[in-house]
Amino acid sequence: MSGAPWRHLQYVGAEIIIDVEGNITANDITARPFPTEITQAAICNSGLVATWVDHELRLARMALIDVNEKLVDGISRSALRVSESNTPVAGSIWSHTLDAEPIALASNGEHIVFALYTRGVYCIKCDSTELWRQPIIGSEESKLPGQNSISALTINDEHVVIWTRGGTYRVHSLEDGEMISENSLGVDCDVENVFCSENRYLISSRDGWAWELVDGQITVARKLRGTIQDALYHEGEWRIISWREDIILSKPETSKRVELGVQLIIEEGKCLVLDNQGTKSAHMG
Repeated sequence: MSGAPWRHLQYVGAEIIIDVEGNITANDITARPFPTEITQAAICNSGLVATWVDHELRLARMALIDVNEKLVDGISRSALRVSESNTPVAGSIWSHTLDAEPIALASNGEHIVFALYTRGVYCIKCDSTELWRQPIIGSEESKLPGQNSISALTINDEHVVIWTRGGTYRVHSLEDGEMISENSLGVDCDVENVFCSENRYLISSRDGWAWELVDGQITVARKLRGTIQDALYHEGEWRIISWREDIILSKPETSKRVELGVQLIIEEGKCLVLDNQGTKSAHMG
């Protein structure tokens, strides 16, 4: 790892660290398969699926990498500028050029669901076979700009939930994409991210508000000092890292943190925080 850590993942017992520069470390090998940052990442049954975006060069890739194979470096960014537009991600099982920016991605192992800006939501198998696609939600005409933009995707059993910035969310069948229901949080919000644990959701708004949603009902509403960096449901509590702060949603106490928390990790039954220096420490420690 060269830069600060961005995402920590596990695949078949192997620890995967992605840094903010797009480097991937697995099995003590670090490589940069494509010369841009990684914007979305998840684990499926065949390995690491991720998206690479370069706004200046106006290009995006989605690829699947088997992290149990040796990681390899891709071309340099200077070479990318003059290369063919479909240059693949190095060492990938499959690599696709995207015609719009990927803005959300989720996987349950067998299925990969992702959203492309202004295009819609797509569901594919791990071998990249397309199963279904759905257009973007609703119309922008009666909404504030961006309110219908997709902010998050979550997978729960046989359903995928599509969340928008304005608080509308649609439940679709994971098998065929058919819409099952459409609902709204019913609060003023600018949804940034959604965290899921079975039928329980934690919704984070860009203005610092957080809501717990259980069976379609808001059960907790809390204003935080900053937005949620990461959250997970552990031992009956939502554990949260925000701006240099550890939080348990149901408790007023917080714990200050010197370094910036990046991600929450469960190791040996304990909830740990991976910070921007690559160090792990106890949450609320």
